[in-house]
Amino acid sequence: MYIESPKNPKVQAWAALKTNKGRTSHPAYLAEGARLAVEALQSDRHVEALLFDVAANDDYGRLRQLAQARSVAVHELSPHAFATLSDTVTSQGVMAVVAIPPSPPRYPAYTLVLDGVQDPGNVGTLLRTADAFGVPEVCCSESTADAFAPKVIRASMGGIFRVSVHRTDTASYIRDWMKQHQDGNVVITEADGSTPCHEIPFTHPTLVVIGSEASGVSDAARALASVEAYIPMTARTESLNAAVAGSIVLYESYRQRQSISP
Repeated sequence: MYIESPKNPKVQAWAALKTNKGRTSHPAYLAEGARLAVEALQSDRHVEALLFDVAANDDYGRLRQLAQARSVAVHELSPHAFATLSDTVTSQGVMAVVAIPPSPPRYPAYTLVLDGVQDPGNVGTLLRTADAFGVPEVCCSESTADAFAPKVIRASMGGIFRVSVHRTDTASYIRDWMKQHQDGNVVITEADGSTPCHEIPFTHPTLVVIGSEASGVSDAARALASVEAYIPMTARTESLNAAVAGSIVLYESYRQRQSISP
């Protein structure tokens, strides 16, 4: 189907998905770029539509085949119409419209809580890291950047399609997780923590909390912590940003779990 006008109702509905309000009204998001579109179509997520800029330099034959195989609607948009949806400086001329899964939290043994992480790049990187290191669920506090915003989706590099993401109150989520894993650890990261991250027994169920870039973990999350972890490093370095610190801790968790795998 070809759409010429940016004022077309479909285009306006898709453009609304660039905002928090639009994604709340219609639970879906835009995954822009060829790589993200491919990964969306290869994942178990429901892809509502595949959108192309008719002026794109590539005809994206593989993407069209994947969409056809999954019976995904394909729409050709004029450059002007596509531009109203794009969130990148140099667009590749393709994006997928992906539904936000309505699944409830499952509280798996290994999970990640983002407690006020406000930078979209950090949130996306941590979603990507969770996917890489076997953490299937991520809880985002209300003060954390929206996990389905365009910049977060791009920074996740496809991780958003393979982890379960929930936006809810941090303390409530942690308490519910603790009920499921009474022998588990709630680990918060602190520059002046008491335990080096490599000494934490990650072979037990573990919930890792990463706090905000400016003020760290919230008081509510800190009150529920069983371990305050720090990352040993040279004294010349004061601290690491949220994404780097979280990635190191998640890797250490993965490394320990892999060491006991049969």
